[in-house]
Amino acid sequence: MKNKQFKPTRCRVNILRQICNLIPEHEISKTARETGVEDQSRTFSPWSHTVSLLDAQLSHCIGLNDLCDFLQLHSGPLSTVRGATPPSRNGLSHANRERSAGMAV
Repeated sequence: MKNKQFKPTRCRVNILRQICNLIPEHEISKTARETGVEDQSRTFSPWSHTVSLLDAQLSHCIGLNDLCDFLQLHSGPLSTVRGATPPSRNGLSHANRERSAGMAV
């Protein structure tokens, strides 16, 4: 696999990508299976949920609308972070309410 050189931009997605590259690829799916979150997810994957929560912490988002709007606007660069998809407001709210907090530990 060829190493790609990323050009720096003014977008915080580059920093998010670097943080996500520190997480082993199998770790999120393994934790999701152990906590039962994998069975609950349909369109909004546990990996996308993790990336969304990391971005919320990184950017000090004011609220759910702020986070979802940013991720929707930057869905192209976000998809380069191991195929993460931007959540809908309702999808992220439901995932935060229904999914086990044990997955975040």
